[in-house]
Amino acid sequence: MGMLMTGMLLIIGGCAYNASCTKDTGTKQKTEMSEPAAPDAVQKEETDGEKDLKEEAPVSREIADVYYAYHVLEETEQAVYLEILDALAGMRESVTLSTVEEPLVDRIFSCVMNDHPELFYVEGYQYTAHTLNGTITAIDFEGTYSMTAEEAEAFAHRIEESLQDCFAQMPADGDEYDRIACLYEYLIAHTEYDKTAENNQNILSVFLQGRSVCQGYAKALQYLLQRTGMQAMLVTGFTNGERHAWDLVRVNGAYYYIDPTWGDASYANTAQTEDGGYTPPVNYDYFLVTTDELTRTHSIERVVQLPECVSTADNYFVHEGLYFESYDTQLLAQIFDSEAARTADYVTIKCSSIENYNDFMHRLIDSQEIFDFISNQGGSIAFTSNHYQRTISFWNIFY
Repeated sequence: MGMLMTGMLLIIGGCAYNASCTKDTGTKQKTEMSEPAAPDAVQKEETDGEKDLKEEAPVSREIADVYYAYHVLEETEQAVYLEILDALAGMRESVTLSTVEEPLVDRIFSCVMNDHPELFYVEGYQYTAHTLNGTITAIDFEGTYSMTAEEAEAFAHRIEESLQDCFAQMPADGDEYDRIACLYEYLIAHTEYDKTAENNQNILSVFLQGRSVCQGYAKALQYLLQRTGMQAMLVTGFTNGERHAWDLVRVNGAYYYIDPTWGDASYANTAQTEDGGYTPPVNYDYFLVTTDELTRTHSIERVVQLPECVSTADNYFVHEGLYFESYDTQLLAQIFDSEAARTADYVTIKCSSIENYNDFMHRLIDSQEIFDFISNQGGSIAFTSNHYQRTISFWNIFY
């Protein structure tokens, strides 16, 4: 009989990053006319505003389906979205919006930024609210940027060059599950978690430096997915009291959440507080999970209406045959005897419920039935478990 050794695979924690950059909050100023204006002056103010609105009105156009937030907004909100998007994409100095609602500006700005990871040069925004007798009559919007238009264009070109190898590895005949699995694994293999990385709130840190934090990871995966025609949106919130970011994605017609930061061993090793146990290069505990599974550890900031993610069809463990609805000795033997297990010397299984998970822990760990499936010649097998996601992992299987 071998010996079981426990370890720490995932410590639930937040992801330290610049909260102001994450929300992309801006500043504002107000132009106030406190005294009643002369009739001709009032007329001039209104005429100028009407002229600005006419000039800035967006041309009706189709917006790609890959942008989730835009398509769940109301029509009037979509108009403001397009005005802000056009202003940021063109790095324009000032645009008069078709709304006079100040809270809406911040919300729609967040929608644009959550939809568009390619706006890596945007730092925030500011606006001027023009008022007459205490009533807002117009809002002028202006983005704030970390670089010039020429610099942004040069960086965008460098990003595309850096991703040629990534897109060359895409499976030619796979479905959307195969596509997202490939991109997820590529991102994790080419990125290290680093709080000190420059531009760690945007995709530059990932694609050009290979180092980032949660928002960089999430925006980078979103960018890759959108480039291959898949719908994805950045989602922000909290984990263990700290701000965090991840993605909402649509895969084969169903919605899921995916957290690429928590899939990276470099983040797990940075976050863990115990004995520095082994962690796999790629962790799939938060790869295409339901709303229920996500919200056991993540709280969501709902900038727009979000779908209730209920499908498990493309969850990693379901898709890969590592999901258990009951204790199944035949399936366990098949998994541990597979070529994939022998190559990786590592296996993770997922249970369908907490009762099922507790049963597996009792039988495999407490009663050491794991050795019914692994002949380790008196050696030791390390394991760890994540009760939030009902997963159990084993390594050093064949040593």
